[in-house]
Amino acid sequence: MADRPDLFQSTVVQEIRDDATWKALVNEVPGPVLVEFFVTWCPHCQREAPILDELAPRLRAQGIEVYHANAEVMYNKGPVYQLEETPSFILVKNGQLVAKHEGFLEPAQLEAFAQGTLGEVTYLPGLEYSSRLFD
Repeated sequence: MADRPDLFQSTVVQEIRDDATWKALVNEVPGPVLVEFFVTWCPHCQREAPILDELAPRLRAQGIEVYHANAEVMYNKGPVYQLEETPSFILVKNGQLVAKHEGFLEPAQLEAFAQGTLGEVTYLPGLEYSSRLFD
């Protein structure tokens, strides 16, 4: 499948493109933040982009910030979050990783992940996690 960067030029979901923006929008935010990592040539990422655009306003209404990051641009985050596939999703609260999922998510699954209620969540060994996502 050909590159489809136009899918990722969203007016709904801001792309994080540098460490300063990451720090301000992900690490220093007091509430929950969902970040999707994508690459433009990935067919599953291309399928996920409009789903994220559709869900973002509803998630923001629930107090969950939503962003995406090109894994080839923000490559320094891959080792930090042990990302091996795209799309990958991380859920951060108060600057701390609380959950990670690698692979495509259907709309209901993506919303459940963002809310901290998806049953299948990958936890990373060696990192501390909150026992409850949203106290």
